[in-house]
Amino acid sequence: MKLTGNTILITGGGSGIGLAFAEKFVQNGNTVIVIGRRENVLEQARKQVPGLITRVCDLEQESERLALFDWVTANYPDVNVLINNAGIQLRYRTAVPSQQRLY
Repeated sequence: MKLTGNTILITGGGSGIGLAFAEKFVQNGNTVIVIGRRENVLEQARKQVPGLITRVCDLEQESERLALFDWVTANYPDVNVLINNAGIQLRYRTAVPSQQRLY
């Protein structure tokens, strides 16, 4: 992968590892689009990383995923890198058999 001149889409990039990736990619001359659920977190990310493009989207919702796809293809058809960083970590006791786990 070339390190500059990419159009990169990062899910879950408003904070943490995703934001760190976004910041470095922007510094290296890439167009970076960050997706997240919380507008206030994305607003802070934009303040921290000038030039960062953000979009609110709850990837758990199919309608929002479809709207995101339409928005990206209409506005950033040259996306050539996807970093799937969005996710949550659920806590559960490892001593509980898997069929009893509540997700």
